[in-house]
Amino acid sequence: MVEPKKVKVCKRCSGFDVAELKGRVKSKDYSTGCIGKCAGKFPELEGKVYGFLKGEFVVCDTKEAFFDRIAGLE
Repeated sequence: MVEPKKVKVCKRCSGFDVAELKGRVKSKDYSTGCIGKCAGKFPELEGKVYGFLKGEFVVCDTKEAFFDRIAGLE
């Protein structure tokens, strides 16, 4: 079974500029694209920062908290 990418986020909905992942995560370890969690469909995600980390959906209040969770994956 193929292990999921360490980080998967949506360029449009995840709540931060995905270009900020460069330098934090190797390009082979993250992907961008629809993750099926648009704030329009899930209003509780409005104003949050979120994505999939090793296949687990993670929601944080701030970009810094999300990046801290990413740093903890190593």
